[in-house]
Amino acid sequence: MSPETAGTTVPVELLRKYDRSGPRYTSYPTVPVWKEEIGRIHYEEALRAASERATDPLAIYCHIPFCQRRCYYCGCNTVITNSTSRVDSYSSALLRETRHVVSLLGDRRTINQLHFGGGTPTFIDPARFARILQSLSEEFRFEDGCEKSIEVDPRVTSFDQIDFLSENGFNRISLGVQDFDQSVQKAVGRVQSFELVADLIAHCRTRGFKGINIDLIYGLPCQTAETFENTLELSLRLKPDRVAVYSFAYLPKAMPHQSMIRYEDLPSTETKYRLISTAVERFTGGGYRQIGMDHFALPNDELAIAQVDGRLHRNFMGYTVQAAPEMIGLGMSSIGYVDNGFYQNLSRLDSYQTAIDRDKTAVYRGIRLSRDDQIRQFVISTLMCNFQLPFSGLQTRFGVNFIEYFVHEQSALAEFVDDDLLVIGDDGLRITALGRTFVRNIAMTFDAYLQSQETTPGSTFSRTI
Repeated sequence: MSPETAGTTVPVELLRKYDRSGPRYTSYPTVPVWKEEIGRIHYEEALRAASERATDPLAIYCHIPFCQRRCYYCGCNTVITNSTSRVDSYSSALLRETRHVVSLLGDRRTINQLHFGGGTPTFIDPARFARILQSLSEEFRFEDGCEKSIEVDPRVTSFDQIDFLSENGFNRISLGVQDFDQSVQKAVGRVQSFELVADLIAHCRTRGFKGINIDLIYGLPCQTAETFENTLELSLRLKPDRVAVYSFAYLPKAMPHQSMIRYEDLPSTETKYRLISTAVERFTGGGYRQIGMDHFALPNDELAIAQVDGRLHRNFMGYTVQAAPEMIGLGMSSIGYVDNGFYQNLSRLDSYQTAIDRDKTAVYRGIRLSRDDQIRQFVISTLMCNFQLPFSGLQTRFGVNFIEYFVHEQSALAEFVDDDLLVIGDDGLRITALGRTFVRNIAMTFDAYLQSQETTPGSTFSRTI
């Protein structure tokens, strides 16, 4: 059986062994160690410093928080409303924030990646969406081939909206599916048929979208090994370019709406292990490459190709081949990375709009990266994206010898080697096919904040499995 058709079998005993709390590493350092002392003044200084690199491209993340109703499992920053006036007020604040950012960026205006997340960005009708896009086009220059992506809810996204997005240059799309079983859908308050999703994907293809992604979630109420197997089979039938399979984190104290889900309806821990093990085996055996701990892509998809070449990147927008060194976050709760620092906006609608009215920016916390932070960020990001770390890259970029710099991490890495998850060679680290599911655990070895116990993983992070 060839590597392209052989599924990766993940033993349950390894899932059990490595199932612990830990970061997803969409950033390093992770959000719990960011500080509110890093705010508006620091962000504006970072933007001015970024303006000096006028020829470097930027990425933009734009947060649209609105939804018509809340799904019970949701962990996103959302606002439930049917009020168009609230949308208009938010859009105005968003555009004022954009203009202020641009005023500090000077001639640094070139964009090679634009992503709309939420919430449900297609909650906004095309006329209102067009005004936002027009304002962005007036303030920034979009490169030819710019990656323009958006997250959509199939239940509220029409063919006309897909046409509108295509006509405005969007070329990547992600559909929230979660599960195709009706009992699971009812238990999480999100009912949508397979046919609805299939028709929308088919229309996206006719309009030239590439990198079409669907999101699935394992660990939802009423899921069983049998029902999830059927969801995986239907997903393979759709043959999306990419699939993300996320673990459900049940946190009703932090997210009161999750109390609509009954704890007794959740699958057992052992069943949850079976669900992710089956997903890895089915997708890798069905022609997909595992490109992240919970992401899969067809071999001809640009993400899979970039990973093979060692040039895959990852940020708060997800995996990408676009290598913008800095990212601007726009909208409530959005996060940017500018001049070696992370900056996050306020996460409540009224607070965000008040801050924009008062200060033209809504940043309320962040972190400036030390040299050690940048070295560890590079190691963690490279492993998370490309499942390998050439020592030469670390030496070239930072003048660092891996063995000498990470001498204290060697004993922890040995455990992964013993379990056939990691290979340590003379020229670098390589995560095995089996180890890809455990890349978060491997990355945690290099997290200095976890090592120094400045954070308490069990109280802060989701489970790694």
